[in-house]
Amino acid sequence: MAKQPKNKVSKPTKVNKDESRVMSILKKEYAFENWLLAILSPVLILYGVYIVMGRFGQTNLAAILGGSGIAFIDFFFLTTLRRVLTGSFLILIGTLVLVYLLIPYLRPSVAELKKVTWPTSKALATNSARVFAFLVFLALVFVLYGAVFNPIFRLIINS
Repeated sequence: MAKQPKNKVSKPTKVNKDESRVMSILKKEYAFENWLLAILSPVLILYGVYIVMGRFGQTNLAAILGGSGIAFIDFFFLTTLRRVLTGSFLILIGTLVLVYLLIPYLRPSVAELKKVTWPTSKALATNSARVFAFLVFLALVFVLYGAVFNPIFRLIINS
């Protein structure tokens, strides 16, 4: 039996303990954060849409937000252009967050799509014609059901 060589473990470079703890916390992915982002990003998009429109139901947001008396808020909402730019920015950020959350799910899908054998144009046309013919058949069946059962239901209701 041959002698196995010892695995040499290289010593890690000296890193400040506080920095390594912070980096490990920052690099760790928490599922809760993703769920929170998935819930808040559509809310952010809707809020941006309401700001761009200037209305929330019957409430005129443009009048409320543009004249709040708080200089920081008034800066973003004082004019129509600023209000539209602020709302568009919120829509953009919410959309980018949704894309960020969907990327881990889309990567395997793209890899699988590359493995798919796509039908030829002739097969696609044939299958599409079959589906359309079946839909026409179903429509005729329901029209016939209606023609047969409508008089019966009218007799039941009127008596």
